[in-house]
Amino acid sequence: MTPPSSTSAPLAVVTGASGALGTAIHSRLSVAGWRVVATYNTRAPGPARQNGRSTWVHFDAGDEASTEALRQAVDAQPGRLQAVFACVGAPSRKRPVAETPIGEFRSVHEANALSFVRTWHALAGRARSDGTSVLVIGSDAGQAARANNGPYTAAKAALEALVVTVAKEEDQHGVRVNLLAPSLIDSPLAHHVMALKGVTDPEGYFAQLPWGRPLALDEVAGACIELATAAHWSYVTGQIYPLGAVR
Repeated sequence: MTPPSSTSAPLAVVTGASGALGTAIHSRLSVAGWRVVATYNTRAPGPARQNGRSTWVHFDAGDEASTEALRQAVDAQPGRLQAVFACVGAPSRKRPVAETPIGEFRSVHEANALSFVRTWHALAGRARSDGTSVLVIGSDAGQAARANNGPYTAAKAALEALVVTVAKEEDQHGVRVNLLAPSLIDSPLAHHVMALKGVTDPEGYFAQLPWGRPLALDEVAGACIELATAAHWSYVTGQIYPLGAVR
């Protein structure tokens, strides 16, 4: 990715930019000279993450006002909205379906699937006029239905269906919508999830994965930006791309 040479830097939106992967994507875009509208929910950005090219917006998948705040922040930006990275998500508590409260299904669905719906409600108008590329971050859990992960698996499967649906609805406007579904990423969230699963030896757990390691945040961020912005990916839309290895 080549940094822009003009003063009109390209514009992107990164929802969930306060999370580990969102931070990595935001950082890469900022270094490359992009302007970014970045969202956070519970963790406001500190001074080190604020710069003249980034506009931070509070965004909560359960709050209608957040939709309007995001819309206004993006509409205030000049130039073409070239890319959207939808990174909002939350894990389940890793219990059998029979022992998982309905409320957890609702909250996990809201965080992982409805967050994208709210994002699209906020950005559809601008994306249609600008022919934006949208890259949604899913998970291999959307297709690999593992035990004790029902709310998360169901939510990520729903997210995949939404991505394909929106891609079919919006191709007439020149909007591309795709989903990247990585396997386990080495991040604070991954260690939290492993703790919920009762894993006491993370390094031993990682050694059992394909290639003997999890994905690195930077390599997933690079794949996201490549898929969303590189010209040689400009043909594809409505696709679900796994990022992992054969087990």
